[in-house]
Amino acid sequence: MKGLLLKDIYNLRKVGKQYILILAFFTVYCFFLKNPSFFPMMTVMSFSMLILTSMGYDEAAGFDKYALTLPVNREDLVRTKYLLLLLLLAAGFVVGMTGNVLINFFIQGEKASFTENIVSITAAAAIFLLVYSTVLPLVFKMGVEKARMQMLICYIAVFAGVFGVFKLVVGLGLEKWITEDLMIVFAISAAVLTALYLFGSYLVSIRIIRKREW
Repeated sequence: MKGLLLKDIYNLRKVGKQYILILAFFTVYCFFLKNPSFFPMMTVMSFSMLILTSMGYDEAAGFDKYALTLPVNREDLVRTKYLLLLLLLAAGFVVGMTGNVLINFFIQGEKASFTENIVSITAAAAIFLLVYSTVLPLVFKMGVEKARMQMLICYIAVFAGVFGVFKLVVGLGLEKWITEDLMIVFAISAAVLTALYLFGSYLVSIRIIRKREW
């Protein structure tokens, strides 16, 4: 499995220069808006999307068929992609957190609330983990190209749900009751529930890959 993961990382190096430009654009845009909170959301989103880039490379090259001729089983193919997704989200979290703090410092001339930064980036990571936990089984079943419409529906459904909860909180005037401690509780709860959803997604993908015929 280590070899499969290294293969994915080496493949993703091809888009490294583009991502440096993307991060530079996000940074400039945050300074333009004077809103550093934009940076972590877009960073986590951009990094998480690389999982589909990786799977697209494999699909275009017919790698899965080739991999099964090696001492690699089908479950390894699934485990590698889920591990890669977690690594990409972790990288996006670190880059987003660092960028958010630095941009906020230069814009406001002071350090932002560490708790607020952690909560906002954790929320962004949880949202995209939910999205791709839903998307990955579809991709394993149908392939990247055939699953694009379903992926769009997943994006819309998750973001509509998050937006709906936000509007409900604001509409009921509940935001005044949201303290820093409560935000920490929300973040931990979201992390636990998302982890359980991810594990369920992994089990579904394992079941799909065992029955799949290439």
